[in-house]
Order: sequence, then C-alpha cells, then structure tokens
Amino acid sequence: MKTVNRIIAHSVFAITLTLSQTAIASTDKSSDTTSISEAVKLYAEAASMEMGSKKRAKLLDQSESILKKVIEKNPQSLEAHRKLMGIYLLKQDYTNGIRTMQDAITLSPEDPKLFITLAFLYEHSGALEYAMAMLDQALKLDPKQQLAIDYKVAIQKKMSKLNMDDAHEGKEVMGSNHGKLNLTEDAHPSAKTKK
Repeated sequence: MKTVNRIIAHSVFAITLTLSQTAIASTDKSSDTTSISEAVKLYAEAASMEMGSKKRAKLLDQSESILKKVIEKNPQSLEAHRKLMGIYLLKQDYTNGIRTMQDAITLSPEDPKLFITLAFLYEHSGALEYAMAMLDQALKLDPKQQLAIDYKVAIQKKMSKLNMDDAHEGKEVMGSNHGKLNLTEDAHPSAKTKK
C-alpha cells in the first residue's frame, strides 16, 4: 500500500511540474514565464534539501512569493497556479495547496489531472471523502484516466482499512456497533446465571 501511495505521490508531483507548455494559458506574458522559471529554480534547489532546513524554507518562501506576484498580475496563469501548488506540496501546506488547485480548476475545469492533484491534497489533509469526489470528477472527465482509477482504488482501500481499524477499536462505524460486546444477561442467554 505504501508503494502504491508513493508511486501516486510521485506521479502527481511529476504531473504538476511537467505538464506541457501547451497547457499554459495563452495570457501568460514573457515576464511571467521568466518569473515562473526563476521560482522553479528556487523550488528545485529546495526540493533536494532536508525537510526542516531553514535554507529550504527560505527558498520555498521566495518561490512562493514570486508565484503569488505572477498570479496577482495575471490571475489566468494556470502554470503559476500549478507551480504554486507544488510549493505548498513541498511545504506540506495542504490547505493553501487545496485553495490554489481550486483556483486552477476554475481556469481549466476540463483537466482531469487538476482534479487528481486536488484529490492528492485532500487525501493528505485527511479528507478522504473529498479525495474520492475529486477522483470521481476526474473519471467523469476522462473515464480511462489510469492514474485516477488506480488512485481511487488506493483511497477506497485506505478508507476500508480506517473503517476496520475503527471497528476493532470499538468505535461506531457507519451506524453499526462493530467491535462492542454487550455481556448483559439480556444480550445472550449463556450470560444468565442460575439463581
């Protein structure tokens, strides 16, 4: 399961960073492209550093700042939104990543890869039901999208495991009383004692 999640994580990451230049909104300007390239260089340098590194955090903050300025000047820059989401992914700032992907989806609502990326962010923020809904939307747009199909199976397994874990811990799962044992006399005839 960890291998599947790792493959999916790397796939989503790769999709975000390497989407073809033809997908860039036509309103992107030359200066925006230069700024995005500068942000990507900082991003790439930070990606190989240790998670807790101050230099890493500084590089990611600089990259984030550049991309936010690009988006402020050109809110239609889908590429800037994608790259900014990558920054948030590296920062493990899933809340801002989700907001950024939602904005990107408004720019390109027919792109199933954006919905897959949003599903990934929802999953990592613990919102598995939302992740499933985003994967359903991706599959509605492209029923043969293999990454979405595989990822949906992985999320379903994760949800099932969580439900089973809850059941084994005696927690109520989907309205059932799984994992709780009632040993009162009324519950089972063999629990009655002879008087």
